[in-house]
Amino acid sequence: MTEEPYATGSGWDDGDTPGSLRQTTSQRVALAIRRLIFEGKLPAGERIRQEELAEQLGVSRVPIREAIIALDHEGWLRIEAHRGAYVNGLDENSVRDHYELIGLFHSFAARRVIEREVDVTSLEPLNRAVQEATDPDEFWRANTAFFRALVAAARSSRLSAVGRLMSGTLIPSNYFVEIPQATPAQKAVVQKLYDAVVRGDADGAERILTKTYRRAAESAVELFAERGLITKDPGR
Repeated sequence: MTEEPYATGSGWDDGDTPGSLRQTTSQRVALAIRRLIFEGKLPAGERIRQEELAEQLGVSRVPIREAIIALDHEGWLRIEAHRGAYVNGLDENSVRDHYELIGLFHSFAARRVIEREVDVTSLEPLNRAVQEATDPDEFWRANTAFFRALVAAARSSRLSAVGRLMSGTLIPSNYFVEIPQATPAQKAVVQKLYDAVVRGDADGAERILTKTYRRAAESAVELFAERGLITKDPGR
């Protein structure tokens, strides 16, 4: 295990970049650690040096500990009693499940919007923003805004709460920068989803989202495998 200090530019940001919107300090610390792992600066088996990381990111030990616990639950790290936290990486099943669960969640939200006959006029300009976006970060924000509005339109505090819990990202950067070929496909998905919601087709919305997030899972698995963060099961 290397004893080199964490590199400058470890992925910490000020909350304005994709993946860090409306996040707490501990969530942003978790994002920074994911980026360190994603970029190969924290290889598998590496011990997390909490004091050094806190100094690097300019935070106290409290959000560092909270982030480590969260990342242990996600599978990125493993906490060993009396020894500390170590980089664990990800397994293929977890990556697939992450994206498919998000697809199921948004499918449920779309169905509730349709069943409750909610006025979805507000989704039209958000869909238009998605279709017109050209910059990857602009597109990420427009896509995120559309899906947040879809969940909000379901008029359920419970759904909104679950949405916040599921807002974490496995790819600790802009998905559409890492996988640029996904952008045109995602534009088509949002358009089809918007049309399905407008016409009240809950089954259609579910089919669109299920297919989309399974495709996203495949792309993410390929990306993580290329970076050596997981071993892709050849039997899948």
